[in-house]
Amino acid sequence: MASRKFIKLILGPIGSGKSTVALIDLLGRAFEQVPYNNVRRTKFIILRNTVQQLKSTVKPLIDAWFVTLPESPMGAWRLSDNTFEIKARAADGTVVHTEFILMAADTPDDVRRLLSVECSAAWVEECREVDPEVFAGLQGRTARFPSKKAGGVTYPGVICSTNPPPLGGFWHDLITHPPTNASIHVQPSALLEDGSINPKAENLENLDADYYDNLIAANSPGWVDVYLKNQFGPGNMGQPVYKASFKRSFHVAEAPLLPVLQSVNSLIIGMDNGLQAAALIGQQDARGRVNILDECYVPEDETMGVETFLDRKLLPLLREKYPFKLENVVFLLDPACFQRSQVNEDCIAMAVQRRGFSVRKAPTNDPERRIGAVETLLARQIDGKAGFLISPTCRYFIEACEWGYRYKKASSGMPTLTPDKTHHSHLSDAGQYLALHFTGGGAGPAYGQMSKARTITKHNYAYV
Repeated sequence: MASRKFIKLILGPIGSGKSTVALIDLLGRAFEQVPYNNVRRTKFIILRNTVQQLKSTVKPLIDAWFVTLPESPMGAWRLSDNTFEIKARAADGTVVHTEFILMAADTPDDVRRLLSVECSAAWVEECREVDPEVFAGLQGRTARFPSKKAGGVTYPGVICSTNPPPLGGFWHDLITHPPTNASIHVQPSALLEDGSINPKAENLENLDADYYDNLIAANSPGWVDVYLKNQFGPGNMGQPVYKASFKRSFHVAEAPLLPVLQSVNSLIIGMDNGLQAAALIGQQDARGRVNILDECYVPEDETMGVETFLDRKLLPLLREKYPFKLENVVFLLDPACFQRSQVNEDCIAMAVQRRGFSVRKAPTNDPERRIGAVETLLARQIDGKAGFLISPTCRYFIEACEWGYRYKKASSGMPTLTPDKTHHSHLSDAGQYLALHFTGGGAGPAYGQMSKARTITKHNYAYV
C-alpha cells in the first residue's frame, strides 16, 4: 500500500487477502485524488479473463467491502455496464466520485476493446491468466481520466494480484526481473516445507481453522506447491533437474563471494563450448567448501565462436577480478573440446592452452554422471552449512539451478530423464564439468603434459 510504483504486483497463496489489498489500494487512490471543483473524480478498470469470473470473484468482494460492511452502502451497481459507482464525502468535505468498471479481456484480440477506455488506474485480478499484450495495452489506458485540464491523475498505474504463475513465461520473468517502474510483493507461503501451517502466513485470523488442512487433503502435491507453498508451477515445461536438491535460501550466499588470492587452491573454470559458450568460475576454500564466484556466458540473442568468447568476455573478466597466476587457473572442458579439426588439426583445448592456462578434460560427457556430480556437491554440508555455495552475483546460474535447467517432456506430455537443451543448459553444463573436478573426476594431468608412450622396439623374443 505504501509503494508508489506504476506497476505493483502481489504474489501469494490462496486465502491470503491479495484481492482485498488490490481493491482497497484503488479506493485509497480515489480518496487521495486531488479535487477539481470540489470533486475527486477517478475511474478504475478491474480486469480478468471472463465476465463470469468477474461476477463470481470480484463482484462479491466489492459488495462485501462497499455494500455489506459499511453502515450504509458506499455506492451502487449499474448492471447495464457492470460498473460500481461510489459517491462519498471525504473528511475535508470534498466529494469522492469513482467508478469500478469490470472488464473481461483474455487474448490479444481483446486489446482493441481497451482502446476506447480511459481510466485513472487498473487492477488485473489473477494476472497470470491474462495475455501480456492485454497487460501492455491496459497500461496505455491509465493516467487518462481525469484529463490534464481537469487536474490530471494523482496516482496512475496498474496493480496486479495472482497466485504463482508457470515458470519461464512472461509473468514469471516480470516477477523475477521486474522493470524499474514495478514493485513485487511476495507474501509468505501458507505452508512450511514440512507441511505445517506457516505461522507467518497472512490473513490466518480471517480463515477457518481447518481451511488449509482441508485443501492439503483434497489436492495433489503439485497443486499444494503452487497454491499453498507459493511456488512457481512447471507449466508446459518439464520439472527442474535440481528441484529436489537445490534450495535458494541454503545454497545462495547473502553477499557476493570473493576469491582467496593467496590460497593454494587453484581457480577452477568449467566451460561449455559452442556458439553460445558459457563458463562458471569456482574455488575450494580451506574448509573444503566449493564457492561459485562468477559466471560468464554468451547472451541468448547472440552467437560467437569460442575464441571470441574467450577474448571478449571471459579473459577480460579474469583479468579484472581474478589476478591469479596463469598456472593457478585450471579449465575443465567438455571432452568434445579435445577433438581436432580436420581442417587445421586445431581444437578448443589448444585455443585455451595458447592463452597460458592449464587445461583438463572432463572425465565423462554422460549427462547422468555429470548431474550426479552437481547433486553430490549440493548435498554436501560443512558444519551444518552449504558445502556448495553460489555467489548472488551468479544470477543466471541460480536461475538455471532453480528452474531454467529442466527435463524434457515427451510429445505425449509425459516427463523424461533427458535434460532440455535451452539457453540455461549451457551454463548448467559448465557447472557440471566444474563439479566433476571437485568430486574427484577431473584431477588428471593437464592437457599437453601427459607422459608419452614408450617407443616400440623389435626384439628377438616375446613374452607368452
